[in-house]
Amino acid sequence: MTTRRDVMMGGAALAAASAIPAMAAAQSPLGTSQTALGHYLRAMRAANGGKVDPFKVVDYVHGLGGGGVQFTVPLGTDLKALRKQLDRNGMFIQGDLDLLTRHLDDLGAFEQALRNYKELGADAVRVVCFVGRRYETFKTLQDYKDWTAVATRELDACLPIAEKVGIALAMENHKDRAVDEEVEILRKYSSQHLGANVDFGNNLSMCDDPMDVIVKLAPYAKATHMKNLGVQNYADGFLMSEVLFEDGFMDIPAMWSVLKKANPALKPVHELITRDALKIPVLTDAYWTTWPDRPAKFLADTIRLVNANQTKKPLPVVSTLSPADQDKAEADNNARCFAWGRTALV
Repeated sequence: MTTRRDVMMGGAALAAASAIPAMAAAQSPLGTSQTALGHYLRAMRAANGGKVDPFKVVDYVHGLGGGGVQFTVPLGTDLKALRKQLDRNGMFIQGDLDLLTRHLDDLGAFEQALRNYKELGADAVRVVCFVGRRYETFKTLQDYKDWTAVATRELDACLPIAEKVGIALAMENHKDRAVDEEVEILRKYSSQHLGANVDFGNNLSMCDDPMDVIVKLAPYAKATHMKNLGVQNYADGFLMSEVLFEDGFMDIPAMWSVLKKANPALKPVHELITRDALKIPVLTDAYWTTWPDRPAKFLADTIRLVNANQTKKPLPVVSTLSPADQDKAEADNNARCFAWGRTALV
């Protein structure tokens, strides 16, 4: 993660380079998620009446050196022109959709979006059943059970459409289920068109071991959110932050190797979100409301892991930067992730 000085010294140059794809460094095999472009996309929407221009997104990522992008393409996009641009830039694309709980509550529109991604050459569409954090959103066990019923209805409705279209839904472990709960869902449906968007770090907030998550989800891997983490203790649990790949405690090449062995066609996509560290309140009663029977070993193992791997660098604080400096920090983080990928993922 960049410091304010890093931002001021390097951010302007990176922003300029991103506007001129021909000047970018050699393309990385690593792509980026739209969540790692959050500041850039918010600025685009603010300047464009809430709309995202997919052509500018592709050129922006290409200009930073990225090899692909996982994002939501507007339904009215000129698909042939966008496919031509991706091919010209030597980039891959993956889709990104919510299921039926938010804006995409129309099954016809859902099917059209999947068909659009297939026409663009996407091999998978990242989906989530839930937006939020289990330990913050659900105040009672019944609240969580009610959500699981809704999530089941979502999958029951959406999976047959993906099977008809012939494109894989990659369901992210999105701070909603512990890894064993996630595997149970994937086994239940047992479809080649439903797999995992494997997030390398999310389930640490569920008190799951990161490598255990990789091993258990590897047989289902269709897409990735690669990230490394920095951690520190705080009064109610631990702080967790996405950091530059070289600054975190996890062995990312080893984790990637496990997934790549299980699915040789898997494409690497990173998700370093440029934001403040998250608080994971594992030492509070409220955290455990939705899993009263989860063994204490999960908490003990997680506390030991955090204690053994506390970062020596300060965790990032982005909220104190100006909006312009936040944009520059994000661009720098993406460019440095792509640079890491050029050497670490060969």
